[in-house]
Order: sequence, then C-alpha cells, then structure tokens
Amino acid sequence: MRTPAPKESRSGRIRAVFGRMQRFLLLAWIAPQPLLAQYQKSPPDFGGTHSFPSPVHPEPSADWLRVLDVGFLALALAAAAWLVFKRRSRKGVLLLSIGSVAYFGFYRKGCICSVGAIQNVVLCLTDPRYSVSFGVLAIFFLPLLITFFFGRVFCSGVCPLGAIQDLVVFRPLRVPVRLDKALRWLQFIYLGLAVFFAGWALHFQIGAWQIDLGQRFLICDYDPFIPIFRRSGPFSMVMVGAAFILAGMFVGRPYCRWLCPYGGLLSVLSRVAWKNVTISPDKELDCGLCAESCPYGAIHGLRPDRGWCLACTRCYNSCPRQKRWEALRAGPRKQPALAAAVPRRWEAVARTWAGVIALLLVMGSSAWLLETYIHAQRAAPAEKALVEALKENAKSDAEVQKTLQPELDRQHRAAVARRYVYDRGGVVLLVSSTLLILWLNYLRPRHGFGAGAPGGILKILEKPPDSGKNKPRKRADGR
Repeated sequence: MRTPAPKESRSGRIRAVFGRMQRFLLLAWIAPQPLLAQYQKSPPDFGGTHSFPSPVHPEPSADWLRVLDVGFLALALAAAAWLVFKRRSRKGVLLLSIGSVAYFGFYRKGCICSVGAIQNVVLCLTDPRYSVSFGVLAIFFLPLLITFFFGRVFCSGVCPLGAIQDLVVFRPLRVPVRLDKALRWLQFIYLGLAVFFAGWALHFQIGAWQIDLGQRFLICDYDPFIPIFRRSGPFSMVMVGAAFILAGMFVGRPYCRWLCPYGGLLSVLSRVAWKNVTISPDKELDCGLCAESCPYGAIHGLRPDRGWCLACTRCYNSCPRQKRWEALRAGPRKQPALAAAVPRRWEAVARTWAGVIALLLVMGSSAWLLETYIHAQRAAPAEKALVEALKENAKSDAEVQKTLQPELDRQHRAAVARRYVYDRGGVVLLVSSTLLILWLNYLRPRHGFGAGAPGGILKILEKPPDSGKNKPRKRADGR
C-alpha cells in the first residue's frame, strides 16, 4: 500500500506550475523547424476527399512581428491583472479596452485571436501534416495560463471581441437567471462543433440523401466582429456584427456570455483560479449596489461568480468601501468649487449637439451603404445577363463586339464606385458610431446642464437624475 505524499504549500504548487509551463514553452521553441512554418506557400496535396481548412486571414510572415504580437498580448494581460487586482481601476480597464480594440482589432484585423487559435491547435493534434507555429501556441495558451492565476482578466479588456462589446454598454437590461444559465450552454455546444469541424469532417448518407461537410474553421467563418475590424466581408456577416453591437447596448456582452467558445474554457479555469475579483477592497458591506451595477449577471448572493465574472471592474465604482479606499489613497486635497462643476455656455452647447450630429451621421452613412448595396443586388443579375447575351451575340455579329467592351468598362467603373462608397461610408459609420457611443456613455450633458436646444429635446438628451435608491427617502409628512 502506497503512503500518501505530503501536501505541498500553495507557493510550491505555483512554482511547480511555472516550471512545467517553462519546460513546455522551451520544448515548443526548440522543436523542429516545421513547427515555425504553419502557413506554407503551396499546401501539400493530401489526395482523396481530405480538405485542408485555412484561416481567413494568415498570420504575419515576419518573425519579429509575431514576437511583437505575442509580447503585446503578454503585456496587455499583465496590465489587466495589475489594473484589476492592484490598482482596482475601472478607468484603467476602460483605457486598456480601447487600446486592445485599436491594436488587436482594427490594426491587426482580429488576427491575434485566442478564440480562433482553438481550431489551429485542434487541427495540429488531429492531422500530423499540419504544424502550428509558436506564435499561435503562445496566443492560445497565454490567456489560459493567466486565467489559472487571476481569473478572466483576458475578458476584462484584452480580448478585442469582448472589449468592443464592453465599450458600447449603455442601458443593460436584466436577463432572467434561468434564461441566462440556459443560454450559457450554447458556448460549449459551439465549442464542440468548432473542435469537430476543425479536426474532422462530416460525411453522412442515407439512400439518395447525403450530407458532405468538409473541415472548416467555423469560428473564423462566423465571427461577427471580424467584418467590422476589417471593414470587409459578406454583407450578411456585417449585419450580424452590427446586430451584436446594437444588442450589446442593452444586453451586456451577448456574444461573450452565450456564444464565445474560448470563454467557455476560461469559465472552467476561472473557477479554480488562484485569485479572483473581490468587489470590496477590504470587507464586504452586502449593500447590493454591486449586483445592480453588474450588466452581465455575474454577481450571485452579493458575491461575484468565479466562472461568470468578466473582471470588467464596473462593480468597483458602485462600492462605498472602494470609494473610501480611493479617497484614502488620494490623500487630502482641495474640494473643487461649486461653480467649477457648472459647464460654460459653449461646453453645454457642444455636449448637447455632439450626440445629435453623431446620430445624424450614423443614420446618413447607414442609409448610404444600404442603398448602395440594395441597388447593387438588384442591378447585378441584369448586368450579368446583359454581358452574357452580348458575348453570345458577339460570336456572330461584329457590331456587337464594339458594344461589349464599353459595357464591361461601365460595369467595372460601377464596381469601383461601389467599393469607394463601402470604404468611405464604412469609415464614416465606424467613426460616427464610436462618437455616438462615447457620447451616450460619457459625454452627454448632465441633468440640468444642457443648452442650445428646446426644453423637450433637452430632457431626452440629458442624462437622467440619480435613481431613487440613491436619494434620501422622504418622510411621511413630506419633509
């Protein structure tokens, strides 16, 4: 009979985990050269019915750029953990979210994606002819490792898919707990489908009826935010991405909570994390203000759920103990004069009309893009039929040949004009939508400080007063 081994201390277990991760990364780095050559110029011919799924957007070929991307990801993860646990700063997490959307989202076009890296790792494990690069391994494993120690700080402000949803939250509605729990199973179903289609294929036949679905990267094909980051893609997916953004204004992070397959992995690891979010910096008051401020339904029993909490730090701003801790940390300072809180006339007018102008730009650019797309969809079949008819008639009629080339040139100019509209209109829509979201959340005039508009419009534009829960209650005699 074996004698039980003595229990290790927490610090000993942490050192052991770090040691194993270091050995794993070292082996991945010194592995044979094919490990660093995932994307080949000419993929080999596998023969038969085997299909080779390729990412929608290849990773950069320059090694220094891969190292830079991994370095930025590691730095962003470290910054997120520091901001959430050490500084306890909602403003810091907000700035990190903006930086992640700007770099990992729009600049890198969503390519530095731990969510999509699931498929690369699965395909590498199931197909020996496919090798995965060190950069993809690092992008996949780094958030998992940091989650094992500090919870879902990757979701807080590093992942561009989650950050863009967190930035647009305006008036989140309460989702019933039972419905929320049921919908969260969708991410595990999606994860299973993504793993299956990345590593295998589906061939099913009953008589004359058959299903033949080859290997593919489902997460990349149906990522709703990639068309937004790249300003290109199928119109249907662009509309799906826009729908998620609009829904995210009133339902906190719908994709992250219910569909993100990588979020499912992080939720499991976060439950056994070494450290997780605590709402109060010292002792809990159990006042319930944090549960009201959480737009993601992640606070149960006045405590953050270890698997559901996205470490957004919104609950910090509502905690009285947090405010007291911030005041003590800031030290004594002069109280601002009451007059300084009243905006000047030009500032009040600018705050009032900035959102109106942004809204008009959003509506105008959306109508411009939609009209161009509908016109192209209606005209394309007729133009294609005309070209085919001219080509057929040109075989026997020399005069028709003179008409064919001008028609092709005209259609080419029309296609270039549509592309110009999509590019310019997309930029205007993106910028105006960003300004409108910022205005709704941070720049709207406070109650009673708007200017330059009729009173009825001001009531709609101004931020509403504080809720009744934060106001002192009136006595029975009306005092």
